[in-house]
Amino acid sequence: MRFNDLDTTGSIRANKLHATLKREGVNFVSGVPCGVIRHIIRNFQEEPEIMHVPANRESEAIGIVAGAYFANKNPVVYMQNSGLFASSNEIASLLIPYKIPLLMIISYRGVEGEDAVQHLTTGSSTTTLLSSFGIQHIVYDGQDFGIIIPELYKLMSSDSLPKAILLKRGWHHE
Repeated sequence: MRFNDLDTTGSIRANKLHATLKREGVNFVSGVPCGVIRHIIRNFQEEPEIMHVPANRESEAIGIVAGAYFANKNPVVYMQNSGLFASSNEIASLLIPYKIPLLMIISYRGVEGEDAVQHLTTGSSTTTLLSSFGIQHIVYDGQDFGIIIPELYKLMSSDSLPKAILLKRGWHHE
């Protein structure tokens, strides 16, 4: 199996995440692919009840999901953590001041076990960037999606701000 192959068999954890997002009413997603989150992206692509609009850049994905939110959709955006840095202006100037509550699914590259050195700098700064924006986040480490995702949605409901879940390489393995 190739690491970035979107045509691989599914993942039980990705399926659980997907089912939890559907229970939360997610009906729109956009983002820029990353092999770490390939299984959830595949689920989005195959889900007829969720409109999936792939983006060319993370800043574009932020704009797309913001528009979807204002069109009464319940959107999610996905990206790699390097894309989080690339879209920081759109997050700071659009999502936060206009109080757009959406879940950000972020592949957390550059952390322990990473073999791609180009991700190490952003990996060591990702949680700092999210915290500096006041974006509450969870680093996924095998927790029950049925508990942590509703918790993030409850927080979004109370403060109308984005929240993030960081998924490390290998997150989808049971």
